[in-house]
Amino acid sequence: MPAELEGGPRAAPFSLCAAGARSRLTRVASEVAQGAIVTRRYKAFISYSWADKAWGEWLHRTLETYRAPKGVADGRSLHPIFRDRDEEAAGRGIGAVIEEALDSSEFLIVLCSPNSAKSQWVNREIAYFKRRRDRDKILALIVGGEPGHATDDCFPRALTHKAGADLQPTDEPEDPPLAADARKEGDGKRRAKLKIAAAMLGVGLDDLVRRDERRRTARRRWAMSGMAAGMAALGGLSLYAFTQRDAAVVARNDALKARDDAEGLIELILTDLKSDLEGFGTLKSVTAIGNRAIGYYEGQDVKALTPDQLGRRARVLLMLGEADNKRGDLTAALARYETAAATTSEQLVRDPDNAQRIFDHAQSVFWVGYIAWQRGDHVKAKEQFTDYHRHATRLVEIDPQNDDWQAELEYAYSNLGTLAMDEGQAEEAEGWFRKSLAVSLNRLSRDEKDVDRVWAAGQSYAWLADSLHRQIELGLALEIRMQEVSLYEPFLDAQSKDMSLIRPSTVANYAIAQLAIARGNPSEAAVRAKEAMKIADTALFRDKDRTEFLESAVLARGIYSEANLHLNNYIEARKVLQEAVVIADRLASMEAGDPTRAGYVSAVPSLVLARIEAIVGNRFRATEIIDEAIDMLTARIGESADPVLLRTLGLAHAIRARMSVNGKADWLKVIELLDDNERQLTPEALALLAEARFHNHETEAAAQTTKSLFKSGYLHPDFIAFVQSESRLALATGQAE
Repeated sequence: MPAELEGGPRAAPFSLCAAGARSRLTRVASEVAQGAIVTRRYKAFISYSWADKAWGEWLHRTLETYRAPKGVADGRSLHPIFRDRDEEAAGRGIGAVIEEALDSSEFLIVLCSPNSAKSQWVNREIAYFKRRRDRDKILALIVGGEPGHATDDCFPRALTHKAGADLQPTDEPEDPPLAADARKEGDGKRRAKLKIAAAMLGVGLDDLVRRDERRRTARRRWAMSGMAAGMAALGGLSLYAFTQRDAAVVARNDALKARDDAEGLIELILTDLKSDLEGFGTLKSVTAIGNRAIGYYEGQDVKALTPDQLGRRARVLLMLGEADNKRGDLTAALARYETAAATTSEQLVRDPDNAQRIFDHAQSVFWVGYIAWQRGDHVKAKEQFTDYHRHATRLVEIDPQNDDWQAELEYAYSNLGTLAMDEGQAEEAEGWFRKSLAVSLNRLSRDEKDVDRVWAAGQSYAWLADSLHRQIELGLALEIRMQEVSLYEPFLDAQSKDMSLIRPSTVANYAIAQLAIARGNPSEAAVRAKEAMKIADTALFRDKDRTEFLESAVLARGIYSEANLHLNNYIEARKVLQEAVVIADRLASMEAGDPTRAGYVSAVPSLVLARIEAIVGNRFRATEIIDEAIDMLTARIGESADPVLLRTLGLAHAIRARMSVNGKADWLKVIELLDDNERQLTPEALALLAEARFHNHETEAAAQTTKSLFKSGYLHPDFIAFVQSESRLALATGQAE
C-alpha cells in the first residue's frame, strides 16, 4: 500500500498522545482455583453475536469504566474486560486468541438474545468455558427474546445443556444461570449493570444499588453547583478581576480568589477531567467547556499572563483544535493551533533557552503545519515543518542524551521527507528518511524491547522503502522492507496484548508482495500477501471495530488476489476477493475513516475482481463492477485530489479501456489524471501513463518511458504483456521475440 495512506507527517510524543496514544492492559487479577493461584488477565469475557454489537459495546464500556462506591468491595474496578470479536471474522475454529482470553477471564458474560441462541460461535465459547472453568462464573444478560420461548428463545443451548468434549451442547440439560435483563421492560440498563457488577464483585445487590445511588446524587449535586459556579467565574472573571484593581482590599482579595478558582478549574479540565470529556463527552460538549475556559483569557494581554497561565491557555486551544479536527473543520482547527502557537511563542520569547518551552512551541508549530498539509497547502506546511525541525535540532543541542528530544528530531526529519515525497522529490525524501532512520536505530539500540521505538524505526524503514520504490530502485526497496519485517517479527506473539505492530507488519508484508509483482515474481508475491492476510486476520479477530485492521484485511486480500490472477489461479483469487468485498462493505457501513482511504480500500478488490470476471467470460459483470468503481472514485476526488485516488482512478479507466473495443475516451482520461507531474508517479502509474500515451499515438514518449522502466528492472506482468504486444515498444526495450 502506498505510504501516503499509511502515515503522513509524524507528530511528537505529546501530539501522539493528543491524537489517541496506544494504551496497555497492565492490571492483573488473581484468584485461587484448585488449590493454586491462577493469574487472570481479564475480569470478564463478553460473548455475543455480531448482530448484538451495540449491546456488546455498551456493556464493555459501562463495565470497564465502573468502580464500586466507597465502602463496597474496597472501591474496586471491573477493568479490564475482554469483548468477543465477531464470528464472521473468526473462521471455523474457536482460535488460540479466544481460548487464551477465556482461560484468562474470571467470569464469562453471555449476552442472551435470539441471535446469540443461534450463534454457533457463542455456543462454542460457553461450552469451552464450562469445560475449562467454573460454570458458576457464567453470568447472563438478556437483551432480546424470552427464555424457553418456542421460536424466540434467548438462551444459547450451551447455556442450558452440558457441553461435550467436542464443544457441542449435549442432550443433558442443566439449569441456566440467573439472568439480568437490560431491556426497559426488565431491569433496565442501570439495574442490570449493577446486577452483573454485584455478582463480579461478590457483594449484595441492595447495598451496591443504595451506595451507587448515593454516589450519583453527590455527583449530580457537584455538577449542578460546582461546575455552574466555576463556569460563571470563567465567564465574568476577566472583567471583574482586571477592572477592580484599585478597589477596596476585600474586593481585590475576592477577585484574586475568584481568579485562583478559575485557574484551578481550568487545570482540572485539562488534567483530571480531560480523559472523561474526551472519552464520554460529545465533541459539542468538549467544545462548549473549552470555549468557556478560553473565554477566561479573552481580552487579557497575553504578555501580562504568567508562564503557567500561558501554558494552560495553549493547552486549552490545542484541545479545542483537536475537537475541531475530529469534526472535520480544518479551518477552525487551524485558527486554534495558530493562536496556541502565538501563546507558546510568547513563552519562548521570555525564556528562549528553556528546553520545555522550546518543546511546547514545537508542538504548536507541528499542528499548524499538519493542518496545512491536510489541506494541501505545502508551502505553509514546509514553512512550519522546517521551523519544527529547527526547534528539534535546538533541543538535541541542549541535551543530546535526552531521548524525547532525539525523538523530536526523528519526527522532524520524517516530516520533511514526507513533504519532499508529495512534491515529487523522491531523492531528497530519501535523504531525509535516511537521517530519520539513523536516529530511529540509535534510539532503538538503547532499548531494543521498547515497542514504541520498534514502531518508530519500522516507520522510518517504510518511508525509506517508499522513496526508493518511487525512484524505481525496486531491489533496494525490497531489501529495506525485509529489514522492516524482521524488526517486527519478535513482537508478533499471538499472546501479546500490544497490537501496535500488527498494522505496520501487515502493510510491510503486502508492500513486499507489491514489489515482488513489480519485479515479475507473482509466486513470491502470493506467499508474502498470504502472510499479510494471516496477520491482518489475527488483528481483525482480536478487534473487529478498528478501521485500520479492516482496511489491512481488504488490501492484503487485494494484493493476494492480484498475485493469483497473474498465476492464472482464478478460482482462488475470486474466493478471496469475495471475502475482501464483504469486509470492505462492512467498513463502509461503519461510516468511519476519511473518504480518501475508504475510496481506495473499497476500489482495490473491485478492480481485481473486474479483471477476473472479464477473463473468465463474464464481461457484463466485469463492466458493471468497473463502472461502479469509477463512479465511486470520481465522487471522492475534489479540487485538491489525493495522488493515491488519482492513480487508482487511472488504473480503473485503464482496465475499462482494455476491456473495450474502443477505449479511447478512457485512455485520454488516464492521461488527464496522471500527466501533470510524472515525478510524483510510482512505477505502476508510469507504466499506465505509457500505455495510455501509446494508445493516444504518442509513441515516442511511450517508448521512452517503457525503456526507462524496463532498464530499471520493472517487470510487472501487465507491463511486460503490453510491451511485448506492441512491436515498436518491444524493439525499444529489447523485448522483441
